[in-house]
Amino acid sequence: MISHLNGTIEHIDQNHIILDVGNIGYHVNVPASVLSRLPQPGEKIKLYTIQIVRENDISLYGFLNKEERALFALFLSVSGIGPKLAMALISGFTLDRLVSAIAQGDTTLLSSISGIGKKTAERIVLELKDKISKNYAIQPSAMTAGMKGDQSIISDSISALIALGYSPKEARDSITRLNLENPGSVEEVVKEALKALV
Repeated sequence: MISHLNGTIEHIDQNHIILDVGNIGYHVNVPASVLSRLPQPGEKIKLYTIQIVRENDISLYGFLNKEERALFALFLSVSGIGPKLAMALISGFTLDRLVSAIAQGDTTLLSSISGIGKKTAERIVLELKDKISKNYAIQPSAMTAGMKGDQSIISDSISALIALGYSPKEARDSITRLNLENPGSVEEVVKEALKALV
């Protein structure tokens, strides 16, 4: 199993690169989100890789950091998701946006990616939500996107509800349902949200 490669970029294509490591050229599949951040051919780079061995194919998939590689591996653990769809997911959005979407149960965002239908998006959320929340520090501030009102109060309220044992999605949804234009304090928001959660 090849876990990383350190070499010189020889060639960049639409969905892969050729990485020269000790005069051996490795064909490494990379998502669009990685392609856009690569240095020019001739430059050195380190890629964190996953090697997938199939009956008639051995492929390498490369990422610029361990977090992207770990998310790719998590996608592969979902039934019905292969390397092609996992790459499409990671190519479609930034790591933070994907992680946040899964934690919040945002199937609309996930199903906006070509090849991901509503049922597949629901399966991703169902199978990965708990793992994502544990493996990635979901910042409550990242979960306030698109919510009305004082962002710091809403963020602190989400944190308080998560500390009380509610999932990030439950916390966000309960506060969203309150439709608060001008929340007075964290205590008030949490109090009202808890009523909605009962």
